[in-house]
Amino acid sequence: MKDGLVYVFTGEGKGKTSVALGVSTRSLLNGEHVIWIAFYKQESWGLSESKLKDKFSNLEMLFVGKGFRIGKKTAPVGKKGHIVVDTASDEEHRHAAKEGLKLASKRLGQKPFLLVMDEVLNAVTEGLIESEEVLRLLSNRSETHVILTGRGGESTRMILEGADLVTECKKIKHPYDRGELAVKGLDF
Repeated sequence: MKDGLVYVFTGEGKGKTSVALGVSTRSLLNGEHVIWIAFYKQESWGLSESKLKDKFSNLEMLFVGKGFRIGKKTAPVGKKGHIVVDTASDEEHRHAAKEGLKLASKRLGQKPFLLVMDEVLNAVTEGLIESEEVLRLLSNRSETHVILTGRGGESTRMILEGADLVTECKKIKHPYDRGELAVKGLDF
């Protein structure tokens, strides 16, 4: 039995989750079982992708996050005065990330075709979970293919080195830089 492939979509640019959604949709359309675990995003955000589980019986989407972790609890977005708020404590973020890992480990036992761990690299980079924990999980993947997304850093180097495919999304420019908020249907 051959181990599944590990794909990583990382970098500072937009598109990491979008690429993972595209690959997931391809798997779903081929009748494969896909499990999606979001490490930061919440279903209550009204994300378009959360509706996919209503369209595909072979998809399980789990949103375990407490929102994006922002050190100062608020952060400005662009030049129009928009503010992003982080309402969770560091301990709540850490607990959510640990629960996401436990869930991913448990779901690997179902031997899905594809397991997506959206924004898991952010959780490693921000010290909520250790890269060794992710590497341990990957070593138990068997024939399951795994996609990891998120902004990486030095703490994710070993994960990237062990992956079969690594694509970096590089930001050239972004509407956020002008103060524009995300557009439903394009960004979420």
